[in-house]
Amino acid sequence: MIITRILRIVIGLAFALILVPAANAAGEGTAVGVKPDAVARISSSDRILEVGSDVSVGELIVTGGSGQVQIVFADGTRLVVGPDSSLLIETYLLSGPNTARKLAINALGGSFRFISGNSPKSAYSIETPTAAIAVRGTAFDLIVTRQQTLVMLYEGALQLCRNAGQCAQLAERCAVGYANSSGAAGLSMQDARRPQVIAGFGYSRLQRQLLPDFRISGAGRCQDVGTAESINSLGDSPDMSDDDGDAPSTPTAPNTPSTPSNPNTPSTPTAPGGPNSPTTP
Repeated sequence: MIITRILRIVIGLAFALILVPAANAAGEGTAVGVKPDAVARISSSDRILEVGSDVSVGELIVTGGSGQVQIVFADGTRLVVGPDSSLLIETYLLSGPNTARKLAINALGGSFRFISGNSPKSAYSIETPTAAIAVRGTAFDLIVTRQQTLVMLYEGALQLCRNAGQCAQLAERCAVGYANSSGAAGLSMQDARRPQVIAGFGYSRLQRQLLPDFRISGAGRCQDVGTAESINSLGDSPDMSDDDGDAPSTPTAPNTPSTPSNPNTPSTPTAPGGPNSPTTP
């Protein structure tokens, strides 16, 4: 009897170990748009990504200078990994057929677009080397380097916190925020550095390289410099950002004031390379 019980326990544990990976597999993302020079890496083994490829939890998505991956998850979350970028999908747990209990990603470096899906706000967690982002039903672009994290918000709201704990709240269309070793804050519409910082967000004006579901209406208008009132008055205006032009030229770096009035002003951004973002100044 004792031996029989032990065998039943062992068999039960074996089935449990088999079923856990299967549950995670059901929550994988799918690469619906891929430009060559993009791989999924796990345990030092690279798998070339193609349209229709599954993207699994624990895989590191890595793109080269011409690479790009557009991923959709079961809960409707959409994610773009731009050129010269790397991103780890740490956790994706489903609580229902089209809802995630937790989606955690680590944007290690590069340029990204994130559009939240049907899951509750608390389900999303985004980490970078310098910041943590709490999503509030959001669409935004992200530029990540070892020195700092830059965010441009299009819809919804988010909280951007530097690793030391200081946070900035972004809740307006076209709001731009940063987090680095000096602090976390937003750049006002009148900030002299804003035009040069936002020039690095190439997806806002070059959206035709993205599938329709990954485009954001009116995103290109965020490149215009004006008052908060004029930006917010755009509402749901037609998308004018699908420019046929070439990739953006390298912008000059924003000038940090020699005697800043606020000690938490951002350092000069060193955005990642690639056609969708500026090279390091």
